[in-house]
Parts: sequence; structure tokens; C-alpha cells
Amino acid sequence: MALGKYFEIDDGSLPEVEVTFDDRSRLAMAFRHFHDCGGVDVTLGQKLVWSTRTHCERAYAGPADAALVASGELDPFHVVLRGVRGDSHPIPDLGVFVFSTSLTIDYRMGAEWGSHEVTSFVRLLRQLAKLGGTMAVPWWGAEGESDFAEAMRRTEDLA
Repeated sequence: MALGKYFEIDDGSLPEVEVTFDDRSRLAMAFRHFHDCGGVDVTLGQKLVWSTRTHCERAYAGPADAALVASGELDPFHVVLRGVRGDSHPIPDLGVFVFSTSLTIDYRMGAEWGSHEVTSFVRLLRQLAKLGGTMAVPWWGAEGESDFAEAMRRTEDLA
């Protein structure tokens, strides 16, 4: 895949892929999909979320909390997931911000991103698209958006 340059060299940044949902119920399904594909929360420390209903913090309860963000009962939150697979290859750790209508996925670039891992990530993104997500990679710039769209088309052909 021609996407290697967006993953290979760790420059200290955390590039992002934005996944937007018109149907908020699809957002919760998509977040659960990360867990269904092997993702385990490895967020450091005890993860707390803010309840807009009770106006206090509580412990993160897992994938079901995404539905509460979509409904406005919880403020947006971020977790780090390890072990997610879009195919048979595990993807390096992914950060996932859960907002009311979108997920923003961040990742650390570096040597652990080989062609298999990038392909697995793109396949995961295709799966999220099938759940109703619309993808954007603004961090990558105009050329990157074009490269990304082409990779998504090629991956669709492989499915």
C-alpha cells in the first residue's frame, strides 16, 4: 500500500483519522467493533468519565459508554486500545476519542507499522465505513486524503 509514509517515521505527532456518523446509534456500534476485533483498553491509570446527568466523575464502564456519549449523558472521552485487528494482523495501539457523532482515532507512527499493519488498519476503517462511518484524514493533507481514498477503494476491492 502507498500509505507507508503516513505511518513509518515517528515524528512525535499523533496523526488522526476522523470517522463521522449521521446516525448516533451507529457510533456506539462502531466503538464496540474495536473491542469485538480484539481491542483491550490499556489506558494508563483509572479511566474516569464525566456524567452530565449527575455532574460527577465515574469509572469508565467499557464500550457501552459510547452510547451514553452519543445521547449526551457522558462527556466525550479517550481510551487507548491494544490488539485491535482489521484482519489477521494486530494493529499497533490506537487512541480513540469518542464524541457524540464521531470517533477520532489517533496513532503513534513508527517501525511497528509495516505493510501488514497498515492494511489491517485500512480494513478496520472499511469495516467502520460499512457501519455508517464517513472517513477523513485532515492531518495527512490534500495529497494524503487522495492517497487514503485510493487505499480505501483498493481495500474494498479485496473484501
